[in-house]
This record gives sequence, structure tokens and C-alpha cells, in this order.
Amino acid sequence: MTSAERYDKALAALDTYIREHKMRHTLERERLLKIIADINAPIFTVHDIEAKRKEAHISLPTLYNSLNLFVSARILYRLERTQGVTSEQYKWALDAKNSMRVICTRCGREANFTDPALLRIIRERKYANFIPAHFSLYVYGTCKTCRRLLIQKNENKR
Repeated sequence: MTSAERYDKALAALDTYIREHKMRHTLERERLLKIIADINAPIFTVHDIEAKRKEAHISLPTLYNSLNLFVSARILYRLERTQGVTSEQYKWALDAKNSMRVICTRCGREANFTDPALLRIIRERKYANFIPAHFSLYVYGTCKTCRRLLIQKNENKR
């Protein structure tokens, strides 16, 4: 999905949400949505938006309030991950798909993976009073490179 398509889809969802909840439609929210739509990363943080936010003359409180609004409107997901420091990360909810990722806790390297057996288990799982739409699975551990460096470090100590 291109950034223009993502922006149009998000703006339509925001307009619907704002109308249903009798809120004001503001130019700052539109600008912020455009800035976020232009980010090409699948997961982003407030720091990724910072420089462009200042150029668009959007205040920091407006940024955080708008991000909360976008989460409530199901335009974005808020992910809370801890890698040394807890930071809020955001992901588009509009084009969300099932994802499985491995993350190295030493160097932060991430990679996608697929496992048909896990996918089948998750799809067939029945949840009480809940219908899943999609999922994200994060597996934390140590990558091959970091593991090799740890082994070398331990051998050098002997």
C-alpha cells in the first residue's frame, strides 16, 4: 500500500470516527496523519515523527493527543516493547497482517519468519467472547552472530 493510499484510507477512518464521536476535525490532525503515512517503516516511534512535526508547526501535546486518537480510531496500534528502555512504538492497523518476528535482545536485530504449524494453531484456537482479526508474534533471544561472539568471549577468558 502506498503512502497516499494509506493516508486516504486513514483519513476516511478518522473522519468517520470524528463524526461518530462528535469531535472537531482539525488541520493539525490531517497534517500529522500525512506525516505518519509518509514513514516507510512498518513500526515507528514518536522520535521518527519529531523533525517533521516541528516543520508542520504541530505542538508536542497535539502529537500525543492525536496519536491516542488514532489508536482509539483503530488507525494505529500502540506496541509497548522493552529493549533496555521502554518505548511506545506504533504500527498501522489499517494494513495489518499476521506477523512473526525474531528479535535479538543483545543487538536489536529483527527478522521475519513464518511457521505454518504455529499459524495453523493460532488460526484454529477458539477464544471465549473474542474473534481475532490478526496477530503479531515476537520471539526474543540471541541471534547467531551475538551467540558466536559470546562463545568467543567465553573461550578467550579461559
